[in-house]
Amino acid sequence: MNHRRRDVLSAAGGLCSVALAGCLDEPVGDDDVPDGDLYASFFTLAEFAGAVAGESATVENAVPEGEHGHGWEPPSTLVPEIAETDAFVYLDAEGFQHWVDDAVPELEDESDLALIDALAGIDLLEYDDDHDHGHGEADRVEELAVGELTLLADDETVAYAHGDHWHDDPLSIPLEDVRSVTVVAETDDGDELDVGGAQTLAVRTADGHGDDVLEYEVEDDAIAFEGLEDGFTELVVQVLEDGEVVWEAPPLETEVGEHEHRHGDHEHGDDGHDHGHGHSHGEYDAKFFSDPVLARRGVENVRDGLIAIDSDNEAAYEENAAAYLEELTALHEEYEQRLSDREHDAVVLAGHDSFRYLGERYGFEIHTPVGLSPDAAPSSEEIADTVAFIEEQGIEYVLWDYFDGDRLAETIAAEADTVEDTLMVSPAESTVAEWQEDGYGDYLGQMREINLPAFERALGSK
Repeated sequence: MNHRRRDVLSAAGGLCSVALAGCLDEPVGDDDVPDGDLYASFFTLAEFAGAVAGESATVENAVPEGEHGHGWEPPSTLVPEIAETDAFVYLDAEGFQHWVDDAVPELEDESDLALIDALAGIDLLEYDDDHDHGHGEADRVEELAVGELTLLADDETVAYAHGDHWHDDPLSIPLEDVRSVTVVAETDDGDELDVGGAQTLAVRTADGHGDDVLEYEVEDDAIAFEGLEDGFTELVVQVLEDGEVVWEAPPLETEVGEHEHRHGDHEHGDDGHDHGHGHSHGEYDAKFFSDPVLARRGVENVRDGLIAIDSDNEAAYEENAAAYLEELTALHEEYEQRLSDREHDAVVLAGHDSFRYLGERYGFEIHTPVGLSPDAAPSSEEIADTVAFIEEQGIEYVLWDYFDGDRLAETIAAEADTVEDTLMVSPAESTVAEWQEDGYGDYLGQMREINLPAFERALGSK
């Protein structure tokens, strides 16, 4: 199965070579990185690379602490910084990290930079046809080539859509008050549209629900939102010509009232935008690292890539990798032992599913009303279906992803008669200061101290 955009081939006269199981664009010139810094595209890969590198090289995580690895967008200075280092560890999976998709072709031109694909040789699971349900992406109208749509309030950007995803979401609307935004739209060529003139605006909810949460009124190039009820919805901004819809933005997560964001407040980058986690996935699910066995292959790819560019430290990389691989094997054995004798063969996760590979490895189903997109908001029907599934299966616990928050889990738990409590899990693709201080902020710690007890209890193994 070919899950990658490109394959790095070893051939005479070629531009790059494959290092054993790893996928490496080998730099021309100096083969050593004794003092070299390495960049990893997100937390989990930084963990793997740091474990292998040991004291032979320093590893930087491109994504700030507390941010989702697969949805964060970088400041404009990051890619040039990566280009100055010796190696970049990433996942060659289209749609997993949009900024990486854009950066890799640029970084390929850097002769002194090695690109190490931690996914090499790993067969990924395909997404189901409905993995973006709740978004209506397949039904989006895109007859007009709109490159970017920006929402401004007091001349400050509050959210902007680019391609199939939003940045800076959710859009916050005050309860029992009005917030007005001005809409600016540009074509793919950078030409500004005549919004309010040749092009007019309209707004709809993404799934037909949410009109009880807020009202909206369009006037020329502005939209006025009034918060009616504390809650969440998804809005679709439409561009019309002669009364016909010619383009629709992807659904924009919108919240009315004040809500705690458990994934941390978004920081402003150097480009002036703060970056949300809106995105869409590619064709395959890249989160193989929820499975400790597949995580081993990722570590081996990193090891092979580092050895290929720094052969002087081969023994250290081999030794460090072997020690970490033993830890992953021990982790797998713990999961296998503690999840084998259980009451249930299904869990309910109130959020997007980051644990498909974990479920595949240990033989249980993960039911979610949301699917695989972190921006999807379930409809009332999907929530009702989940409640019915819980009661039919006799499930006592609802899981929730720390970086998504527990709001949906608490809603479901309150409606399902069999539920006793909700339990937090982590996708192990980021970390927070509290976990670090408590001694389980690393990848192994999150998998062992957060996720294993939660899945154990949810499956009725404990």
